[in-house]
Amino acid sequence: MANELRKLSREEVLQILRDTAVRAFVKADLRNADLRGMSLPYANLARSLLGRADLTGADLEGADLAGAQLAGAVLIEARLMGANLAMAHLEEADLTRADLSAANLRGANLTEAILEAADLSTTDLVCASLIGTRLVSANLSGADMLGANLQEADLEGANLKGANLEEVNLEGANLRGAAMPDGFELLDRGKQGG
Repeated sequence: MANELRKLSREEVLQILRDTAVRAFVKADLRNADLRGMSLPYANLARSLLGRADLTGADLEGADLAGAQLAGAVLIEARLMGANLAMAHLEEADLTRADLSAANLRGANLTEAILEAADLSTTDLVCASLIGTRLVSANLSGADMLGANLQEADLEGANLKGANLEEVNLEGANLRGAAMPDGFELLDRGKQGG
């Protein structure tokens, strides 16, 4: 029986995604795949390989992408509201104007990712790595960023009103024109705000 199973090609997986209601692709290998505009709400893509995949304009609302490898992926204007991206690898991913509101990015690696004008309102970014990340004009209002590392991040013009910045590392971060939480004081341009 096991001898009859074979690995599906990327093209076959994409055809299944287009033609059926199958939504469970745990550990799927979709590296470099063209998934532009795909509708995959609530899909289970946990631990999938999506490095350098093009997900521009894709609908991934409520999708499970926990532990997924998305390094270098293009997610411009993707819809990721309420998606689970806990421990996901999004290094150098482009999430320009993506909607990540209420998403779970706990422990995710977003080092040098582009989140320009992205909506991260009420997002869970606890212990996330955002080193060198571009968050220009991003909406981080109400985000929980406890212990996140934003070293050298560009937050120019970002909205951080109501965000939890407890134990956040902002060393070398650009906060020019950023709307900060009430009572926030940057201590020694250093590691934490309160």
